[in-house]
Amino acid sequence: MKLKIILTLLILALCVGCGKNVPLKGKVLDEDGNPITVGMVNFVSDKGLSRAKIQSDGSYTVGTLKETDGLPPGTYKVYVSGAEIAMPPQGPPKLDSMGQPIQQMGSYKKLVATKYTTEEDTPLTCEIPAPGNRYDVVVEKP
Repeated sequence: MKLKIILTLLILALCVGCGKNVPLKGKVLDEDGNPITVGMVNFVSDKGLSRAKIQSDGSYTVGTLKETDGLPPGTYKVYVSGAEIAMPPQGPPKLDSMGQPIQQMGSYKKLVATKYTTEEDTPLTCEIPAPGNRYDVVVEKP
């Protein structure tokens, strides 16, 4: 019976600190220091994927299970997704045979160079815990 209690206590002691996330926030900036204002910043490791929405000022706060609960300690690849803005169609509206405007699709302007938009290609990595629990993501323009 004592052995069972000792083993249980040992297992509990080993798990102390398991699952403790480290808060992390920062900004997503282009190479000139301008904020990227839309998209998601993604942190991926062997522990899984965590992401944060980029705010209109370029800031983010990352979460794992909750929106802002941080990340488990470790090394992460960092990439940015959805960093593009819709551009309205150019020129006068096109009309159908009845003279009614046809809804036209605009295009999208990428805000981030392609190499920063996938887990496979990104050169960015982040070690958690980061100094000051802050990591600014700096990317090149397209």
